[in-house]
Amino acid sequence: MTMADGFMKHSFKQALRASACALSSMTLMASAAAVFPLSAAAQAQEAGQISGKLTNAGTGTPLAGAKILLVETGATTASRNGGRFEFRNVPAGAYTLEVSYIGLSDTTAAVSVAEGQTAEIDVAMSDLMLLDSVVVIGQRASQASGLNQQRVADNLSNVVSADQAGRFPDTNAAEALQRVPGVAINREEKGGEGRYISIRGLDSGLNNFKINGINVAQTDTETRRVPLDVVQADALSKIVVNKTLLPDMDGDGIGGSVELETGSAFDLKDRLIRFNLEGNQNDFADKLGGKVSATYGDTFGADDRFGVLVSAIYNKRHTMGYNNLQDEDYIPYFEQDEGEPVDLSGGNMLIPWWFGLGNFDNERENIGGSIALDYRLDENTSLYLKGSYNRLEDIELSSGFFIIADDDELYQDGVYNPEGGTVYRVRSEYEESVFSNSTLTVGGSTSHNQFVFDYSLGYALGIFEEPNDYEVGFEFELSGPVLYDYSDPFFPQPILSDDDQAAIRDPSNFVLGGNDIDLDDSRDEKYIGQFDVTYEPGISWLSYVKSGFKLQRSERSLFEANVLEAEGDLLLSGAIFEGGLLDTSDIGSPYGSILRLNPSSVKNWREIAEQLVADGVLENAYAGDPLDADSYEATEDIYAGYLMAKAVQGNFEFLGGARVEYLDFTSNGYELIESEDGESVLPRTSKSNNTQFLPRFQVNYRPSDKMVIRGAAYTSLARPEFLFLNAATEIEIEDSNTISAFVGNPDLKPAYAWNFDLGAEYYLNNIGLVSGGVFYKSIDDFIFIDAAPEGETSIPELNARFPGYNIDVETVFNGNRAEVYGAEFAYMNQFTNLPGALGGLGVYGNFTLQETSADTGLEGREDVPFFNAPDYVGTVALTYQKYGIEGNLAYTFRGESLEELGPYLIDKYQQSYETLDGQLRYALNKKTSIYVNAIDILDDGLDPVVNKTLGKEGRYPEDVTFNGRTVTFGVTLEF
Repeated sequence: MTMADGFMKHSFKQALRASACALSSMTLMASAAAVFPLSAAAQAQEAGQISGKLTNAGTGTPLAGAKILLVETGATTASRNGGRFEFRNVPAGAYTLEVSYIGLSDTTAAVSVAEGQTAEIDVAMSDLMLLDSVVVIGQRASQASGLNQQRVADNLSNVVSADQAGRFPDTNAAEALQRVPGVAINREEKGGEGRYISIRGLDSGLNNFKINGINVAQTDTETRRVPLDVVQADALSKIVVNKTLLPDMDGDGIGGSVELETGSAFDLKDRLIRFNLEGNQNDFADKLGGKVSATYGDTFGADDRFGVLVSAIYNKRHTMGYNNLQDEDYIPYFEQDEGEPVDLSGGNMLIPWWFGLGNFDNERENIGGSIALDYRLDENTSLYLKGSYNRLEDIELSSGFFIIADDDELYQDGVYNPEGGTVYRVRSEYEESVFSNSTLTVGGSTSHNQFVFDYSLGYALGIFEEPNDYEVGFEFELSGPVLYDYSDPFFPQPILSDDDQAAIRDPSNFVLGGNDIDLDDSRDEKYIGQFDVTYEPGISWLSYVKSGFKLQRSERSLFEANVLEAEGDLLLSGAIFEGGLLDTSDIGSPYGSILRLNPSSVKNWREIAEQLVADGVLENAYAGDPLDADSYEATEDIYAGYLMAKAVQGNFEFLGGARVEYLDFTSNGYELIESEDGESVLPRTSKSNNTQFLPRFQVNYRPSDKMVIRGAAYTSLARPEFLFLNAATEIEIEDSNTISAFVGNPDLKPAYAWNFDLGAEYYLNNIGLVSGGVFYKSIDDFIFIDAAPEGETSIPELNARFPGYNIDVETVFNGNRAEVYGAEFAYMNQFTNLPGALGGLGVYGNFTLQETSADTGLEGREDVPFFNAPDYVGTVALTYQKYGIEGNLAYTFRGESLEELGPYLIDKYQQSYETLDGQLRYALNKKTSIYVNAIDILDDGLDPVVNKTLGKEGRYPEDVTFNGRTVTFGVTLEF
């Protein structure tokens, strides 16, 4: 389906809503233009303009983020990517430009404007420290670039340049972002790499993510989270974290908005050909991985009006480690109501009824590429095409054991004693997961007199596939219920009899148990069109009036199927499935050597199982329709329009306006009916819509070029997960009188937040910063990720279809109010005034304190923290750059955070952790450098990289992962 086809499928009523939203804002802007004095319009007809480019005199590199003052009028602007800047509506005459850029000396330049003409000017800024080019290259140049763009921004933001990301040994975009104040990462359990981020206590699914201005398509199967380990850090030119939102930014993003950019040839000083070759080694893995990347960029044609930038990256790494996992819930020894708190006195204890240890062997492969074509048609119009492709394939083979109690009846006579017994399962899983994300955007910008028109069309595609997902286990029934010794904080010791201890190491005691083969595929396609108009009236107090509209269609689907579950008598002993013993002593485990399955047979379990079923040895329990009721197809259409303005009064800047977003949602899911006669699956469709009004205001006070005080009050929203909006219905006919049902709720409201920010930034001459600020968020209709409140409802349709039955229907509802408040601090400095080698030293640090509280709407959960919202998070780094040597040592830390709401009012937490990472780079010459990175230096394999527990105290392990450290080494070549 083309983008045009997607939009044309809407009804006339929906199109009318979009047109009304856009035309109303355009009409308001036209009305505002009409009230300005005619003299201003007449002046604009006679006025000219200034168009310029700003570069570093020492390197020729274009400079973005400089503050430029037109002295005679008092007008200011900032240089954009490529160092470009403009002043419009400038009367004919002679003028002086004053340019300030952190890290370089202030510069003045004279320019003359002829009536109705454009004056072209190139401005080159000299180094702050003459003859010491080290100030303006390498990591210090990237720090300066980020700080300058942050300083001149209209809103509160943090900017990380590509080189700045490169100076930390971070593999992907999530890990590069963990250095930003207020950002915490959530690691992928098996590989140990950062995957999701939270901003100011708000989980990934409650924030907004873009690549080259296009909303990222989701690859998460059920939520709105965006996994950032798909995107390699060195594939990006810049990352911007917007912490306050303006009306021209999307409505969603309660925590903030993250913009990932891939760069332009106009950002380069000249032709660039760069190769990077890298090797990597994980402590536990016995294989060497590698990465290769290449970048080509250049400008062509008359006046270098055409630019091309192409990059590609391939990264393959092997990780091995251990995962201590409680796969279900802890339950108390004495039976009680799950909704009541546990009393652990009198011999009571918590018991995991599904617990085990696994050894995982992962192969992770990233493939990425991007292209940027830029064309400056003339002095008034520039066009671009940008595309990106990112793919992550994760192949995992895990081996280990589970101790599993039969959960049909876990208690007898009020104490833990599973009626169906307890088994020891030797199990393995082979899983191939593929995440891919693509974006394509075409657009441009055209200026005409007092107007600037920005326009773009975009397409984004997110795909998640699990072409192979096998799990197979062989079981031995233990002699009785299993209790645990928790004296080791990471390894609960199962208390087994001597006979059981011996039996679980004998393959002949095991028969086929739990196994399955599943399929999971999800797809999200986004079609986006956007048009913005900026009107610059040419009067001193009003910088601009801006309006625009945006149309976005998201077509999302999830297909889940149960392919095979084999049943029958099949022994573990024999050459096919026996895999010897697995030694777990690497991580200090008390479990010793445990049985494992043959890895080759596990990888080929599908072929083996299908053949055994065909031969009549086994039966397939999924012989019917394999479709899972969670499968769905959904369409989400968003129509948005906004109107805003920027006014300047002395040292104050006032920005404000409002945004309106209308959403139309359609879901095609399934209805699953379970009865004694079997199962049936029927299609089910539901629709919903809502309109949101989002006022936003920002005030900046700039008493000097070095200081900015910012205040903001704005609204934002977070839409519910597709999991909850899906029309899926599960109906269970329990007996001749009773039916229980669960349905999704397409009428869930988006969470709506009022956000307040106040902060100050002071910029130091030698590429430094001192900043601090406070923030507060009040959120209505808040919904937790994976934990919406459930309650009773009624569906008249069911009453009509099943007359005479008592029907209990459960659905999900919005939560109540939630709050976030906190404080952020940051400090950066370069000690260039120190003598000799000490002049290369620098420091960087940030620290965020935050408190979160939510009334979930769940009983007993009226005051709980947010998911992935640690009480504190921060980074302290020591940096060095001089004599061709660049180095850093970064210590990053975060507090504990809520992971999931647990039973018995005991919640699951991610325990606090810290990492120490280092990088050392040496420039052999101007074109060649070598480097070595050490990641998780303090991780000797005996302490977990992920430590999730039941309860804050950390006594009951939930998911504990041991990875060890990783070392990378490589060379960078430029031609």
